[in-house]
Amino acid sequence: MKNFFQQMVASFLGTLAAIVVLLSLGATGLVLLFILVSAEADPVLEEKTALILDLAIPIRDTSPTLSLQQSLLGNQEEILPLRTVVNAIEKASEDDRIVALLIDGRRSNQVDGYANLSEVQQALIKFKQSGKKIVAYGLNYSELGYYLAATADTILINPMGGVEINGLGAQPIFFTGALAKAGIGVQTLRVGSYKGAVEPYTRENLSPENRQQQQLLLNQIWQIYLTSVANNRSLTVPQLQAIASDQGLLFADIALREKLVDKVTYWDEAVAELKQAGVWINDPEKVEGEEEDQEFRKISLAEYHRLQTGTAASHNQDPKIAIVYLEGSIVNGRGTWENIGGDRYGELLRTIRQDDDIKAVVLRINSPGGSASAADIIWREVQLLQAQKPVIISMGNVAASGGYWIATAGEKIVAQPNTVTGSIGVFSILFNVENLGDRLGLNWDEVTTGALANVGSSIKPKTELELAIFQRSVDQVYEIFLDKVGRARNLSPEALDSVAQGRVWTGGEAQKVGLVDQLGGLQTAVNLAAAQAELGEQWQVKEYPTPRGLNSLLWNNLIHGLTETNSVVLPPFLQTNWQQLEREWAELSQFNDPQGIYARLPFSWHFLNP
Repeated sequence: MKNFFQQMVASFLGTLAAIVVLLSLGATGLVLLFILVSAEADPVLEEKTALILDLAIPIRDTSPTLSLQQSLLGNQEEILPLRTVVNAIEKASEDDRIVALLIDGRRSNQVDGYANLSEVQQALIKFKQSGKKIVAYGLNYSELGYYLAATADTILINPMGGVEINGLGAQPIFFTGALAKAGIGVQTLRVGSYKGAVEPYTRENLSPENRQQQQLLLNQIWQIYLTSVANNRSLTVPQLQAIASDQGLLFADIALREKLVDKVTYWDEAVAELKQAGVWINDPEKVEGEEEDQEFRKISLAEYHRLQTGTAASHNQDPKIAIVYLEGSIVNGRGTWENIGGDRYGELLRTIRQDDDIKAVVLRINSPGGSASAADIIWREVQLLQAQKPVIISMGNVAASGGYWIATAGEKIVAQPNTVTGSIGVFSILFNVENLGDRLGLNWDEVTTGALANVGSSIKPKTELELAIFQRSVDQVYEIFLDKVGRARNLSPEALDSVAQGRVWTGGEAQKVGLVDQLGGLQTAVNLAAAQAELGEQWQVKEYPTPRGLNSLLWNNLIHGLTETNSVVLPPFLQTNWQQLEREWAELSQFNDPQGIYARLPFSWHFLNP
C-alpha cells in the first residue's frame, strides 16, 4: 500500500510539473527548456579506452517514443538501437583509441531477441578478429546475456554470481475458461491447420499441430544457440545440452568448473584484467590534485556512436538508402507510434517513392502480423515502391503472417537463421455477450429487414448461415495471401501448400523451403540494397519514421502522459505472469481489422525462462 501511494504521488507531481511548465513558460520558453533538458556534453575519446556494452540496456530495432513527462523529468527507458550497436562496434574495431571492449553484466541482463543479438554477436566477432580483446564481467548471466558474453576472450563472474543455461521455454496463456465464467461466447474461423492464434480463446491447451510447430521452432533456435556458444567457448553441443538438462542454473564456482567462465573474481580484480588488455587504469596512488574520477577510460556505445556521428563528414549530396522500421502489431488506420498503422505507413512509403534522392529502400520488419487489410495496404505501397527502386526486406526477431504478407512485395528477403517467420494463414474471432447479458439481466430485441441485417452484431452467437459468410471471407483472404506468396516466391501449388497452412519457420528453415532468399542481418540487407541500386561506395542511410517534432511531442504525448497510469506493483514471482497477461490484453486490443480477419502469428512469442 505504501508503494501504491508513493507511485500516486510521483505520478501526480510529474503531471503537475508538466502542466505548470506548459502554462508558465509558453512555446518559446518550452523550446528552450527542451534544449536544456536534452543537451548532453560532447563525449571525449582518449587513447587506451574501453568500449562498454551494457547488458542492462535493451537492444531494439529503433529507439522508443518518449512522453512529455519522460522528456522533462529524464526518466525515459534507455534503449540501444540495433544499428547504433553494430555500427559502433565495427567502427571501434578500426579505431586505435579503442583498445578493448567490456561486456558489462553487473546489472540485470535486459538484452532480448535472438535474431537481433546474432547480428550484435557477429559484430563482436569482427572486433575480436581485429586483434582487440573482449572482456565480459557479470553478476548473473541470463541465457541471452551469456549468448553475447560467450564471444569474449575472457569471461569473469562475481563470486556470488551465476549463469543460466537451461533451454528455451514458452508458456502460452488460455482465456477459454475465464471467458466462459464471464459469460462471453467465442466463435472462431481459420484457414491452416497450424494457425493456432485462435486457440487461447477456444481451447485450454495447445493443439497437437500448434504444439508440434512450437516445439520444432524452439528446438531449432536452441540448436543455433548451443552451436554458437559451443564454438565460442571451445565446448561441444552435447556438453552444453547436458549442463542445460542436469543443472540449468550454475553458481559461479560450478560455472568455472564447467568452463562456462574463465575466472571467479570481484570487480576491482576485473579492472586489472582490462589493464592487461591495454586499457588505461586510474592509479589510486597518483599525485594529489590530478583530476580523474573514473576507474578506467571508457565510453559507452551510445556515446561512441554520437561521437562518430558528430565527427563524420557530411555527404548531403550522396544518394540515400532509406531504412523503414515496421515494428509492432499491424493495425487498421493510422495506429500509434507503438504499432504499424496501415494508413500511416502507406503515406510514408508514398513519400519515399516520390523522393528522388532515395535510390533504394530496406524494410526492416519486426512484427507478428495483425490486420490483413492493413497489411495489404502496406503491401501495395511496397509493390509500387519496388517498381521504381530496389526494396530489400530485412527480417528481425519476428516477421510472420501479416509481416510476411508485406515482405512478399520486396525484391529480396533477408533473415537471420533464428528469425521467426512464415505463418501464412488467416483467422477471425467472433465474440458475443449473450450469456453475460443473461447474468446481468439484460435483454435485446430486434427489428430487421432481413435475416442478415445484424450479421455484425456481437449480442448473440452467429447462426450457421452467418458463420458460412464469415468463413467465405476468411477463405478468400487466405487465397489472396497464397497468391501473393506463390507469385513472389515462384512456388508451385504443391510447394505452397507445404509451407503455408499457418506453419511457422525459423529463418534458416524458411530459406530451405523458398520463403527467404538470404541469411544475414540488417547491414546485409543495406549492402544488398546498395548493390541492387548500383550505388558503389558513396551513399548514406536515412531512417524512417523520422523522430517526431517538438509540436507532436508536446501535444500528442502530453495527453498520453497526463493519462498514464502506473502498473500494479506485484511481488517478483508474480510479475512475469502479470506482464504476460498485460501483453496478451494489449495485443487483443489491437485487433481492429474492419472485416475482422487477421494474418498474425499463431501465438504470442515470448521466451519465458525461470
